[in-house]
Amino acid sequence: MLKIDSNVGWDFNKHFGMFVGVPVYFSRLSSTTTTTGTTTTTTPGVIHEGIGNAYLGLALRAPNSTLDYASARTVGAPTGGTKKGLSTGRATFDWDNRFEHSFSRFTPFFDGGLSNTVPDSRLLIRSFTSLGLVTHLEEGGGLELTPHVSVNGSAFEIVPFGNQKVFSKLVAAGQAAKGSGKNGRVFETAAETSGSGLTRENGFLTSIALEPNAYWTLEAGYARSMTFALNSFAFDLRLNVGKMLHSRKGL
Repeated sequence: MLKIDSNVGWDFNKHFGMFVGVPVYFSRLSSTTTTTGTTTTTTPGVIHEGIGNAYLGLALRAPNSTLDYASARTVGAPTGGTKKGLSTGRATFDWDNRFEHSFSRFTPFFDGGLSNTVPDSRLLIRSFTSLGLVTHLEEGGGLELTPHVSVNGSAFEIVPFGNQKVFSKLVAAGQAAKGSGKNGRVFETAAETSGSGLTRENGFLTSIALEPNAYWTLEAGYARSMTFALNSFAFDLRLNVGKMLHSRKGL
């Protein structure tokens, strides 16, 4: 699964800013072959692609020598396709809050938020889009090994409230199941599923990041969903165009 996310932001001052963006998704499912008795069935591979929900956000930052605080309020428009699992067909909101403090090269943090959809992170792109009130939590820390290399680790939890709808990015409307559905992975068996607690999840993330300069960041990570018994490997590449243009302008 590939996600391309570009956004443009503007900082009014060191405390307030805003940003807008739109993600584009590409997912490829390999062909599968099953044999029952003397009958062999091959299901061809499938490629899903399309834009996700365009979003607008407001950022608040309150740097402090004792405890840094940052908050982001993001709303999304239902611009993605529900049949491909890229949208729920409803507007989304997310209120995220982060607290951290640096002890020399080590920076522990706590992140918590309230949303009506399970959000993706940089290194964890979920195989579904959800509709339903959830709290998302993450606790961990980062260690700066050198000025250009750092390692990070954290645990995460998704706590849903009430009914949840899950729109699969693996199974399009009218298609056959793409997995066994074990350990609560309903997004492998149906394009849309509704029920209580479907998005409840906990797991952990580890990553290593390389910043060769002020513009580029390369990050590789591993995530384990203990609830769904899933392993995820991800590679993230980020370019800060604003810093690059500002630096060249100053030459």
